[in-house]
Amino acid sequence: MPLAQIEGGDIHYEESGAGAVLAMLLPQSVGPVGVRPFRDRLAERFRVVCHDERGTGRSAPVAMPEGMSMAGRSAELAALFDALGIDRAHLFCHSTGCGVGLSLSATCPDRVAGLVLANPWSHGDAHLTTMQGLRVAAARALDPYRYACFNASLLFPPDYHRAHAEAFETLARNAAPQDADRIEDRLEAILAFDARPLAPVLTCPALVVTAADDQLMPPWFGAELAALIPGAAHRALDGGGHMLPETRGDELADAVVDFLGAVA
Repeated sequence: MPLAQIEGGDIHYEESGAGAVLAMLLPQSVGPVGVRPFRDRLAERFRVVCHDERGTGRSAPVAMPEGMSMAGRSAELAALFDALGIDRAHLFCHSTGCGVGLSLSATCPDRVAGLVLANPWSHGDAHLTTMQGLRVAAARALDPYRYACFNASLLFPPDYHRAHAEAFETLARNAAPQDADRIEDRLEAILAFDARPLAPVLTCPALVVTAADDQLMPPWFGAELAALIPGAAHRALDGGGHMLPETRGDELADAVVDFLGAVA
């Protein structure tokens, strides 16, 4: 991945494809298939830009605690756009990335041409607070193998897990030790973010995609955001769990292409 030299810490990024810019904020967790097929499908139609957030992958560490916030992450993305000479882009956002995309769309509306939110949350309600607390507790209490199994059972639906049981087992047995403090910092930043005041001021076209069986960020979050964002479209899938870019990648890619193609 190339390196963008940016004040506050360098960022590694990757580009593929050609056409209108589509910045993708993808999940850090992956299953046996991963998100590469989903990215490659979209790179057939767009100039796809992906990056390692600061504190992940090969990017620099987060310099200050506020850099973990959704506002801090959106400023990081805007700085990457500046470094790459990108004035305006579409955004595909998944899970945590939805907070980043919403924050950038609200504060820098001229930089976002179209916004897709997959498996989003609107605020840290009682359900999400409980689930994130369980994830932190599991990270502190479980060995890497059992934590990987726990996380996979939460993020992926049973039918997908069953279809890839052997591969999930291999991933769990090869799992690196988890950093519970880092996990807690990341999840606390999610719970601290409230998208509800931002959603009504968005001016870009938006598509919200939810999964009926998402255990972590259930579809009521996406339905709430779709109702709050002016003119937003809402696509409710009957399954796929929390990891739609992997579990329903082809269907999701088609929805993204159709929506952003109409925006263009």
